[in-house]
Amino acid sequence: QFLARVEARQERERKALAESHARKLKKMNLSRNVTLRDVEDPEIRIILKGLEFTHKTSCEENLRTEALKAKEAKIHHSKVLAQLVRNQKEIEQMREVHLLQQKYISRYLDCELEIIDENEALLSEHTAKEQSLEDHLKQQADVEENMINMKLMALQSTQNERNVNQLAASVRERQRKEAKYMGFRESCQAKRREKEFWLKEIEILKAHLTKLGLPTDGPVYEAKRDELLNRIPKDLHEPIEEASLEQDDEDGTSPVVVDDINVEAARAREMALFETLKKAHKQAVKKLKQQNAKIREARRAEQQKILASILTAQDADIKKLKNQQEIEMLQFEETQKSASKADEDNAASNERLYGMLPKFVADVMKTGAAVEPRPFKCLAFLTADIVSFTNLSSKSSAKQVVSLLNRLYSQMDEVIDSFEDLYKLETIGDAYNVVAGLNTQETSTPKDFAVSMIECAQRFMEIVRNLDMSDQITDHIQMRIGVHVGPAVGGVANPAMPKYSLFGDTVTITGQMEQTSRPMEIHISGPAYDLVTDVFNCEVSEAVPILDGKQKMAAWWLVSKKTSGTRESQHAEQ
Repeated sequence: QFLARVEARQERERKALAESHARKLKKMNLSRNVTLRDVEDPEIRIILKGLEFTHKTSCEENLRTEALKAKEAKIHHSKVLAQLVRNQKEIEQMREVHLLQQKYISRYLDCELEIIDENEALLSEHTAKEQSLEDHLKQQADVEENMINMKLMALQSTQNERNVNQLAASVRERQRKEAKYMGFRESCQAKRREKEFWLKEIEILKAHLTKLGLPTDGPVYEAKRDELLNRIPKDLHEPIEEASLEQDDEDGTSPVVVDDINVEAARAREMALFETLKKAHKQAVKKLKQQNAKIREARRAEQQKILASILTAQDADIKKLKNQQEIEMLQFEETQKSASKADEDNAASNERLYGMLPKFVADVMKTGAAVEPRPFKCLAFLTADIVSFTNLSSKSSAKQVVSLLNRLYSQMDEVIDSFEDLYKLETIGDAYNVVAGLNTQETSTPKDFAVSMIECAQRFMEIVRNLDMSDQITDHIQMRIGVHVGPAVGGVANPAMPKYSLFGDTVTITGQMEQTSRPMEIHISGPAYDLVTDVFNCEVSEAVPILDGKQKMAAWWLVSKKTSGTRESQHAEQ
């Protein structure tokens, strides 16, 4: 891409040099291209036509032109070759530096990657060991905890069994006591019923004995009673004992199951064993971490030694490269001086190119692209012509004519350069053509174009009045100027010798406005007057036949520029 840009710049320089050469030739041949359209006397016209250069002079000029072109082409070719060699050398130097930097960067990155891989391997190994140890210790802790839980569950089940047995013994003892109590109670009730039965029998016996008149007490009674009631118990009159279940509980004893296993002591022993295992695990992990830290330190020291050796080699190579680069930079500075000189020539060529072509056309041509024809909605045109120039040139020498035109056109070119968007069209003899609005079609208005053009015409008149005529046969010259506004079409007609040209009726009408103008007067067309009527004072002129002569256009003579007070009063009146 850099070489392509350099070649494009060189091509633009070549075109600019060719344009500069063509412009110089055109200025040298001004005396041969004097227009005869303003000469009214046909005899003078015939005399002026005979003043052309001979064929021999033309051949000599062509030979000089070809020799100059060959010399310029040779110089340009040598500049191109020098620039290509310089660019190739710069590219080679940049490529060597880039390859060396890439080499050391790749080596450094490889070392860094190896270090990272080793660190990752150590870290993964250490992590795996810690994880395996932790899993092992965790598994052992789980096994121990499971054994402790199983023992606790066995102890708990044994304790529950003992409690159940004790409760069962208590229940059996309670049932036995209740059965005993129920038997004793039934025996008491049986004794009570038997006693009541015998007491009723005794009462019945006493009642019978009373009826018989026998005694109801005493030995006779007792003998008679024993005879009749021989089965009566002897302890009939003894009180019957009353027993209760609570008394039996107080007197008796409940069965108790004695537990000879201490559950809390067993739990404490198991927990002490578990704490011992945890301490052993922590010590093993701490020892493993210390070993890994020592290994990492040793690896880091080894890696630092390798990096130090690499950096030392890199510093040596960089110093060597810097020395070589200093030598090459001295050579490059010498070539740079010649390149800066070429750049200055290129800047001058660009300046000449922008002076010869409109900005947008020059920008397109510098890229090497073709300039497309372009229509313009509104442009302001000016045509200036020296009055009786053919008569003056016939009486003056070629040197005087060329000197006069160079002096006049140089000052007029300076005036054009002082405006933002004025462009000088092709100059033919003493006819000087200017256009306004090529570069600022979108940012300015037709009124701006017309005002700029009329101000330029006024300054042209001032230049003609003050022109130095000390080396001429006359002490003054006069100029006619015509101004018109309208559409046109522009394009580059000859790419080999590029010159931007404008075509259309507007260009023709501008020339007709100049031809019908009076000496030292500015002739303005009707469309131009409509745009500047509030800026300039004008006097009406006769209508001017335009194009084929069948149409007429209103025209005005420029008087002066209005002051600010005059403008305000006119606006107030309107």
